[in-house]
Amino acid sequence: MSQSYIEAHKAEEAVRALEQKVSLLMTKNREQAGKNESFEKKIHALEKKSEDLDVRLKAAEHNALSRHLNALIPPSSSHHQNLHPLHSIHTNTPLKNFPRKESDIRTMSSIDVNNLLKELDAQTGRKMDAGERKARLKEVIGVGERSSVVQNPAVVDSVDGVKQDGGEQKKEDEKKKKVLPGKATGPPPGKVLPIGPKD
Repeated sequence: MSQSYIEAHKAEEAVRALEQKVSLLMTKNREQAGKNESFEKKIHALEKKSEDLDVRLKAAEHNALSRHLNALIPPSSSHHQNLHPLHSIHTNTPLKNFPRKESDIRTMSSIDVNNLLKELDAQTGRKMDAGERKARLKEVIGVGERSSVVQNPAVVDSVDGVKQDGGEQKKEDEKKKKVLPGKATGPPPGKVLPIGPKD
C-alpha cells in the first residue's frame, strides 16, 4: 500500500471526523437555540403577568376610592347626583356604559349590567336574575345597602354644625348639647351637702 494512499485515507477519516463534530455542534446549537427561545418565552410571559398585575392594582386603587365616594352619596340624592365612574380591572380605563346616576341602574339592559360585572371581575359564578345582577352591580360600585348614622338617644351633640337657610350656610361656632328629659341632676351619689350657714 503506497504512502499516498495511506495519507489520502487518513485525510478522509479526518474529514469525516470533522464533519461529525460539526454536525454535533450544530445539533447542540439548535438545542441551545430552542432552550433560549423557551427561556425568552418564559421571560416574556413573566413580563406580561407583571404588567397585567400592575394594571389590576392601579384599577383596584382607583375603584376603591370611587366606591368610597359613591357610598357617601345620600340615597335621597340618587336621582340627581352623579356617580364616580369605576375602571375596568383588565385595562384600568373608564368603563363603557357606566351609569351616570344610581337611579339609572334600574333601566340598564342585562347586557350592559353583565358587561360591567365582567369588566369589574365581579361575577359570582352562579345564575342570577336581572334584579340580582343589578343589586350586585350596586354593591360593587358602592351604592348597595347604606345605613344611616344613629344618634345617641340620651345626648344629642352638634359641633360646628352647618344649617341651610334660604340657600346660605350659617355656621354654629359654639358646641350645643341638649340633654333629654329624665336625666338625673344634682350632687354625685354619696356626697352630703352641708346644711346651715358656713363658719
